[in-house]
Parts: sequence; structure tokens; C-alpha cells
Amino acid sequence: MSNFVLDAWYPIAWVDELSEGPLGRVLLNEPVVVFKTEEGTVVALEDRCCHKFLPLSRGRVRGECIECGYHGMQYDHTGACVKIPGQKLIPANARVRSYPVARRLGLVWLWTGEFEAANEQLLFDMAPYRDAAWGVNHGPYTHVRSHYQQLTDNLLDPAHVSFVHLSTLGSKDMEEVPVETKQIGDIVEVKRWTLDKPPVPIFQEFMPIDGNVDRWQYYLFYPPSINIVDFGIGPVGMSHSDADRDSGIRIFSCHFLAPETERSTHYFWMQVRNFEPENHQVSERMTELLVMAFDEDKEILEAVQAATEAAGDQPSVRLAIDNGPNRSRRIVDKMIRNEQAVRTMAAE
Repeated sequence: MSNFVLDAWYPIAWVDELSEGPLGRVLLNEPVVVFKTEEGTVVALEDRCCHKFLPLSRGRVRGECIECGYHGMQYDHTGACVKIPGQKLIPANARVRSYPVARRLGLVWLWTGEFEAANEQLLFDMAPYRDAAWGVNHGPYTHVRSHYQQLTDNLLDPAHVSFVHLSTLGSKDMEEVPVETKQIGDIVEVKRWTLDKPPVPIFQEFMPIDGNVDRWQYYLFYPPSINIVDFGIGPVGMSHSDADRDSGIRIFSCHFLAPETERSTHYFWMQVRNFEPENHQVSERMTELLVMAFDEDKEILEAVQAATEAAGDQPSVRLAIDNGPNRSRRIVDKMIRNEQAVRTMAAE
């Protein structure tokens, strides 16, 4: 049985990563090749030729098919082999797995459950991404040698910001501010307001700010592996509603995770902001600053993964700040158990 949620959409690549030809990645322990046909259709197949198992990502795109780089077998978007050079008869089992594919938010998403169960209505969306009043920047594809739930733990944890990201996102003023956690269905929210304090460095970078501000952080988890951080600043004494936050300086930091293996994760992130929407220099600088911040996370998380594996069954101490991460893990565990029960019943 899989240790991952299968009935879900996972990001596999930024759309612009496909401009150089076939791209091979591992998703939920399975090799996948993603490519754009000459007509512009995005296709995802098992990255393993059915003949000698050479990764198809080492081949080339031929019209609407991908050609194996070893003996020239060609596969269409369904995974069926449609050409074998020097042989007219194509065996019925000459095929590879095909994945449902969707594009959204600049990303290519794959459905990893049963093909017929794929439903694009289940894809995560963010309306401000398409709003001309909001600016967007996205970072580079990032590979992290850590279980994806370690990343989710980090993305539901405002407390670490004061210690890991002092040069960008955090400040010492926030160390003792408690966090509030709540769960709405399968969505977890962890939030913190830091009141009447100087703005943190990332806001001072982009705008002149005199005096203190109120600052918010809302960390939202959407199972199995999407995390949105709504953060920003406004005048001291501001109200805390969604509309009031829109009136301040607001950024949605979006983090899309895809498990590669039990020890590694594909990490895609972007920011959607309500200021300077068309200023490319702001976008480039924000990406630059957050690459630095998220590289700090990457270093911590990879060290945590290695130490966790070395510790074996040794229990860790739990803190109040672990409430949100613990809830997210229980939600995912429940989803996996439910899927496994359904598949077991279907197999009987």
C-alpha cells in the first residue's frame, strides 16, 4: 500500500520548465516524464520505455509523441506505443502508464489516482493570481531532501521565523507572541498578530514606512500538500477581517509540495502581492530575497530529516506550536487510511 495520498493533484513542474524538451522526475516513488508536444499539449507518462526500460526523458519529442532514445519506439499521449522502427506489429502490451494532466497557476499538475477519477474541479485555485491589481513572482524549482510533511510542519509554524529568517521575514519582537490554531473541516489555520511593532525587513525593502505597524501571519494548510501563508502589515489598531487585510500591504506566499520519495520533495513556490503589480524589479527582488529565506528553510529541513532518520524510534518532545502540524498529519493519515480501505474492498 502507498504511504501517500493517491487521489490528489500534485505539481510536477513549472510550465516554463518544459521549453527545453522532456523532463523526468520521480513522483510518489514513480518515474514520470512530462513533455510538451509540437502542438503545445502537455503530456505525462511513466518514464520507462516498456522494452529496455530506458527513461523516456532521455528521448525526444516527435510531433505529438515521445520517442525512446534507445530504439526509437514512439508513445502517444495515452501511453500506447504507436511506432516500432523496423517492425509493423505492435504488441498489445507495448504501452506505459499515462497520467491526467492539468495546468493552473503556472504549474503542471498530475493526478496520481485512478485515471477515470481525475477531476479538475479539485485543483487548488487562487483568484488574485489572475487579478491585474496583484503582482506575481515565482521562485525556481527547488528539490529538498526531506519528507514533504516536514515541509508542511515548517509552513504551519510561525514560531521558527524569528530564529531562521531574521534578515527577511522575522524579528525578535515576534518571539513571545503566541499562535492560534483552528481547523475547519480538513483545512488547518495557524495565525499570529504582532501588534504595534516595526515592520520586518522584507517590507522595509520595498516601501518607506515610518513608525510601527500591525503585522499578521495566517498559515493555511490544504491537504495533502498545499500551504498558503497570508502575511502583511497595516496601521496600528487595524481590524483583522479579510477586507481590512486587503486594505493593508498583503502578500500570499504559496507553497506547493509534491512528494518525490519518503525522503525527498519537489517544492514550488510563488508570491501574489497587492502592491506594485507590474513592477518587474519588485518581482525579481522579492524572488531573490525569498530564495535566500527558503534556502535557509531547506538547510534546516534537510538536517532535521537526517537527524530524524538517525534517531530511529526515539520520541521527540511536542510543544504547543506543534498543534497545527499535528492536525495536518492526522488529516493526511486519515485520507491515506480511507483510500487504502476503499482499494482493499475493491480488490476483494
